[in-house]
Amino acid sequence: MNTPQGILRSGELLNNTYVIEKLIGSGGTGEVYLAKNIVSGRKFAIKILKQEFSQNEAFINLMRREADVLHNVIDDAVVRYNELLKSEMHGGFVFLVMEFIEGQQLAEIMESTGAMTPEALLQVARRMGQGLAASHAQNAFHRDISPDNIILPGGDPAKAKLIDFGIARDISENAQTVVGGGFAGKYQYASPEQLNGDVDARSDLYSLGITLLNAYRGKSSQIGSSLMEIVQAKAQRVDTRDVPGQLGELISRLVEPRPEDRFQSANEMVQWLDGTPIGAPIAAPPSAPFEPTMIIPSKPATSFQALPEEPGGGGLGKFMVLILIAVLGGGGWFFGLGPGRELVFPAKYESESPYTIRVRHDEGSNVITLAGVVRGPEAGAEMLSQLQLAFSEYTLNPELENASGEPNDRWEQLIVSMVKEAKPLKSWKVEMIDETVTLTGEAESEASANTVKAAFEAMGQLIDVDTSVSITVAIPPLALAPLNELIATYQTCGPLRVTGGDGTQLGPNDRITISGIVARESDVEVFDLVIGEAAPGHAIDYNLGVLNEPVCEVEAILPAPKNNGMELLYSYGQRAGVVGSKAFREGENPVIDVLLPEEANGFLYAFYVDAEGQVFHLIPHLSRQTHTVPPIGESVDGKRKVRLTYPISEASTENLGFRVVAPFGTNIVVAVLSQRPLFDGLRPRAESVAALQEALAPQADLLSEPETLVISRYLVTDP
Repeated sequence: MNTPQGILRSGELLNNTYVIEKLIGSGGTGEVYLAKNIVSGRKFAIKILKQEFSQNEAFINLMRREADVLHNVIDDAVVRYNELLKSEMHGGFVFLVMEFIEGQQLAEIMESTGAMTPEALLQVARRMGQGLAASHAQNAFHRDISPDNIILPGGDPAKAKLIDFGIARDISENAQTVVGGGFAGKYQYASPEQLNGDVDARSDLYSLGITLLNAYRGKSSQIGSSLMEIVQAKAQRVDTRDVPGQLGELISRLVEPRPEDRFQSANEMVQWLDGTPIGAPIAAPPSAPFEPTMIIPSKPATSFQALPEEPGGGGLGKFMVLILIAVLGGGGWFFGLGPGRELVFPAKYESESPYTIRVRHDEGSNVITLAGVVRGPEAGAEMLSQLQLAFSEYTLNPELENASGEPNDRWEQLIVSMVKEAKPLKSWKVEMIDETVTLTGEAESEASANTVKAAFEAMGQLIDVDTSVSITVAIPPLALAPLNELIATYQTCGPLRVTGGDGTQLGPNDRITISGIVARESDVEVFDLVIGEAAPGHAIDYNLGVLNEPVCEVEAILPAPKNNGMELLYSYGQRAGVVGSKAFREGENPVIDVLLPEEANGFLYAFYVDAEGQVFHLIPHLSRQTHTVPPIGESVDGKRKVRLTYPISEASTENLGFRVVAPFGTNIVVAVLSQRPLFDGLRPRAESVAALQEALAPQADLLSEPETLVISRYLVTDP
């Protein structure tokens, strides 16, 4: 039996307009073909949704949304989406007509030639910025920018094109992208906020930056083998010191962990590359012309091509063509040549061994698919008729071929009898190879699974076939609220949140995500145990930041954060530059300021807690006892600015300054402005977290008063 490589075959005419040339890609939900428009002669990519998904309105809506949004993205740097159409061929499916681009993927170039030059990558960056500006203007965010989705036609970086927008994403089990809970993309290229399902223009820019970095290095980055390692890595600034010149500066700005520290739009990035003022219009090359789909009046299908007549009339030639048509066409029609016809014409169908047929129904679908062989059109039609009677509420989608050499004369009746017994299951597949029948499926309950298994095996004994049964039991929906109550009792550093499913409950195959901050990595082992027992059968993902116990202990005694007009600012003592989310390196001199509302007054306290549990009081202390606001500090742009630590060049016993030394890690700075003294007298210059907790415990009410302003900020140090 000659099994086709895809739903469509070479030479088929789709909607009387597109001639299929070949299959060029496939996934769990669809296939992509190269096709030619018979009117214009131009080539297109045809993306079809497989028939079983074409009955699913959710998938149709995804493709409709993809087509509607991206049809309006008109730019030479973005693959052109033409229109969404429907075909009645092969049981019916919908398909998307797209521009066909010939060229190498950036990933292929990296694999074959290694690293790319900075000059070439700056051209790629300019093109991608131009294309993203056009797509973002239509609220179309790619979500999966990577070397796989950038093509260089003819190998020319100045013609780079962005393909495969992540709106209708492939969700097959083997798909290389991850979908669920709002996340779509490849982990190594996804922005930190994308892991939480937050996506905007700046997320695409981050992914572009990682793509350019990997293309410069000639290999993909490795950021961890677990979700927790990935989340931790994404929180740190990417090291780009090996990338020279303008490309290095560009990538550095694109891959900032915080979205607000990146370019705020693709337009900004392009203007920066061009050296033009922010806000100026971007020059772009003219877009490719849009090619509408043209519908040609349908013609009757034929299975042969007319031959020219022989010189002089060629009557014999015409007769031979008719003989050929009679032998090859018409569902097995042949001339009645008497008892000797089997010698002239061999068996009607190719012999098949073993005989195989598969019948399948997926949960949530009203379609039953059939694929395999039958003994001829009459036997196949009778089988389909009996199945349709038994499954009147379903649509049958058969892909059957006629064959000779059947194992017995009951083939079609056997499969009908066995398939009927699978009907009570949520989903099922019945496969028969000769006279061995296998049932796999999922049941609502253990009782239902046992009932179907017993009935299936009994029918097999009755009709004398061998059977094999494997039925799993569906996991019932699970409410998220009890899981959140449970996880709250195990938090070690602030609130934890359990999410998944529809936000209220988990479906049978939904994954669980636990988000928040923990004091130590070993907390995950506890979550695996307690959540695993409460939600058996559900895989658990972690979106956790790991701090340390001293910092978490301090955060536990602080009131909930609120917008109170205070701000902690970090800068460098030895040089100019914005710290942003970057870590202070060994030997650097952190300068810390606190900004207060201009009209603020009261007693100001500030302290620094390191990763080993030491508390250093910045104000007040023995050499700097004045800490009332005003008069300390200075007025700057409508705020009162009070310096807490100073550049080393200005440091003294009163004005504290320090350099970063070991131990390294996440530290915390806390500032409190209260209307009454927070402590009874001065605290020691340095003390333990336990001593600070003991001193603050009686002041819980004061810290929670509306008039008390409290702010904290992490200060990360690295070697």
